[in-house]
Amino acid sequence: MRCQTCDQAERVAVHRAKMVERDGHVAVVAGVPMEECPACGERWLALDVAETLDVILRRLVASGAETATAHWDDLAPTAA
Repeated sequence: MRCQTCDQAERVAVHRAKMVERDGHVAVVAGVPMEECPACGERWLALDVAETLDVILRRLVASGAETATAHWDDLAPTAA
């Protein structure tokens, strides 16, 4: 599928880190599956990936650690 943002390239499947910062806590999940435009860098998450990522990030922030990291393959119910 072509990038809706720049219309310069086809979106490609990649795995990237996603980070959230809340109330002084940082949570990072590496290896999140998504699509990315190689021309402009815009990224898209599938709905099921976004929902699972939200649960994982909330759990990491709730752990109370100042910085918490995890890998998608270790935490997601099924690899997307």
